[in-house]
Amino acid sequence: MSTAWLLLPDFSLILLGVAIRRWMKLGNHFWAGLEKLVYFILFPALLLSAIVKTQLDLTAAAPLLLTALGAMFGGMLLGYPIRYLFPMRPLAFASIFQCGYRFNSYIGLAVAGLLYGAPGIAMMGLVLGVAVPFANLVAVWMLARHGEASIWREILHNPLI
Repeated sequence: MSTAWLLLPDFSLILLGVAIRRWMKLGNHFWAGLEKLVYFILFPALLLSAIVKTQLDLTAAAPLLLTALGAMFGGMLLGYPIRYLFPMRPLAFASIFQCGYRFNSYIGLAVAGLLYGAPGIAMMGLVLGVAVPFANLVAVWMLARHGEASIWREILHNPLI
């Protein structure tokens, strides 16, 4: 069986969410609250639970962590010249620049969990624990630098940094 089929339940859940939003008309307030619940409580609880239940060897994980950070840094190096190739406003560049190094942690967790179970989720949680703050730090720095916000204020207010 192809690994793409492993993600069918996850994408079905996304489609169910789209259908519920379209036909139940729950309003933006409901969805904003649900997003906060997932982002601040359920997602961290999943990561914490998987990490606590699995014995992680940080020495063995170091190559994986370095690979993840290296891939992100490579995306930054490839994305930066866009600024000079296509004229755009600085804030637009700051937004587009993120496309070179950001990743979908939910899909990564789903794949890791489906392929490797709780140890896969724990290892992906470790990668996310290093990569997400780094990605957010760079994103907040670029957006604040090219916008009209204080870099330090934005960094202090970001929950994932």
